[in-house]
Amino acid sequence: MMGTILTVSGLTGGIGKTTVAVNLCAALALYEEKVLLVDCDPRAVATAWLGKTDATDGRHLSSILKKTADPGEAIVTTGLPWLDLVPAGFNLFTTARSLSREANGETLLKHGLHRHVRSLYEYIIIDSPPSFGFLSVLALTAGDGIIVPLYPDRTSDMDCRCLLKLIHYIRKTHHTRLRIAGFLVNACDHSRDIQAFLEKERLTRLSDLVFDTMIPDDPTVIQAMDHQVPVVLEDIKSPGGKAFLAFAKEIDSMSGHQGERCENGPCPENGTTASATEPPATEPPAVQASAAKVSIGEMEDIRKRSSGKVEQLAASIADMINEINQNEET
Repeated sequence: MMGTILTVSGLTGGIGKTTVAVNLCAALALYEEKVLLVDCDPRAVATAWLGKTDATDGRHLSSILKKTADPGEAIVTTGLPWLDLVPAGFNLFTTARSLSREANGETLLKHGLHRHVRSLYEYIIIDSPPSFGFLSVLALTAGDGIIVPLYPDRTSDMDCRCLLKLIHYIRKTHHTRLRIAGFLVNACDHSRDIQAFLEKERLTRLSDLVFDTMIPDDPTVIQAMDHQVPVVLEDIKSPGGKAFLAFAKEIDSMSGHQGERCENGPCPENGTTASATEPPATEPPAVQASAAKVSIGEMEDIRKRSSGKVEQLAASIADMINEINQNEET
């Protein structure tokens, strides 16, 4: 198994990066996908959301970056089977300041995950801080793809253009095939509002890159954060809970992990249980009963739509980067 590494990123605060990272991880875990969440933000909001603190016996992201501990030693379990966490704390800020002076500093997380952790998980989700700083570049460089939350009231075309320029810098500097997995519209209740937002911000070229799933403006998500649990455990039948389950299906279909699991292990459709070598599925009975199961037909339908998005992604991003470069030269 070679896990997919996805970085949830955006260059402005308040667009829902941590909300997406935490709840996507939890939804994937409910489908018995082995998931690791890496908190790359010194504010440690994701760490706190999952009921942890920066006082985790010295096990945190800083210890990985400073090489005072192997990546595996910095991983802690959460209250949800199948979901593990690399916590963050404010010490990550001081660690970043010192490592930013090193020539290979921006690739430290990538190398640590690839060498020691990637083979242990189906998904590694990185929660990136909102900035152009060292930690943001560190998180982006480590990923195979980027999930970009779009918040209609807070995201602008300049934010997207700056993110594309940062991606271009990382690809050129570190010779990586970093790509945008897709744009996830957050706090939006109607699909028609998405197109209106894209037209307003002159982002219509990105419309084919927007995930089919959208996350509604649901107060249950904030309530879940206050209770230090993902929304799928707070209320799986809430609009937010249903949306993140659907988003997990869409991500899983794009990555192709669902087919692998149905061939080599438990498949949600046929109701088989985890093998003895995998963590037991001990979710609360209400969660087990409520979590929707995806069919092979649904997966194939989503996968076909996703493949078309990937083809249009390359052309759209190339056009936008060329336009940016031409403007800069001018």
